[in-house]
Amino acid sequence: MNSVLPTVPPTIPVRADLRLRPWRDSDSDAIYRACNEAEIQRWTTVPSPYTPEDAVFFLGLTRDAWASGAGGSLALVDPARDEPIGSFGFVGYSPEESAAEIGYWIAAPARGRGYATATLDALSEYALGLVGLERVYLRIDPENSASRALARAAGYTLTERGITDARTRTPMDTFTRHAPRG
Repeated sequence: MNSVLPTVPPTIPVRADLRLRPWRDSDSDAIYRACNEAEIQRWTTVPSPYTPEDAVFFLGLTRDAWASGAGGSLALVDPARDEPIGSFGFVGYSPEESAAEIGYWIAAPARGRGYATATLDALSEYALGLVGLERVYLRIDPENSASRALARAAGYTLTERGITDARTRTPMDTFTRHAPRG
């Protein structure tokens, strides 16, 4: 299947109280605050310490990634308030393999409400359905029990253990979700 990520970041409805939308320059303070949380620093590849300049750099990086067709990140927001509470998106894309790695974080006040499960499921459906990818995958630290549970709840299965790459030098487990057959 020939799949291509869009060059313009989409808006993806998640459920009535959530949506993914393109990041805006005005979101940099929310990114800065969230990316300084201990759990986000522990389980993701964000710089530590995370500076306001890192947030601005992230916004440019994700904007450039979308424009190049490599995908990027989207802000998870409550549509009523339109304030970012998380980030979900494509952190790796292989058109040859029709596959993309999804990365995410969710701010502490938004955890434990089912937001991450609903959002990961919606982004996965978007990638496997509308975009037409064959598979999406997550790289998760073997000790991150919350992300492992999230992956399973969103229909992912453990497919590889102890994988390292240029982005994640610590051995990670891979959880994969495939496009429906037929």
